[in-house]
Amino acid sequence: MASPRLGGGPGGRLEPERPGEPGARAGLTTGPTTRLIDRLEQAGYVRRSPATDDRSKVIVEPVGKPAELDEVMTPVRREVGEILAGCTDDQLDVPYDYFRRAARAYERAAERLRVGS
Repeated sequence: MASPRLGGGPGGRLEPERPGEPGARAGLTTGPTTRLIDRLEQAGYVRRSPATDDRSKVIVEPVGKPAELDEVMTPVRREVGEILAGCTDDQLDVPYDYFRRAARAYERAAERLRVGS
């Protein structure tokens, strides 16, 4: 199977990919990844289709954009952009540094889960 890469394409566009890829990035095994894709499919966000290179595999593709999410997030994105525009580079360095380091900490934790440490 494959699943959409969250923000993975140019301009943050969702693109089809095999589910093992985002599952590995999230530290999920195949069972939880399949259940997640099942839920996304039931909610109408993705659809499964046969892979063109191997008919025994499945690609999961995004289906449109959740309209309600865009309606809610567009004004929030604008407001956050205005907040960030009012910050100096020095002020922005702190949260950017935090998120970079926190992301690496989560990646290491996911890796430890994968290898069973």
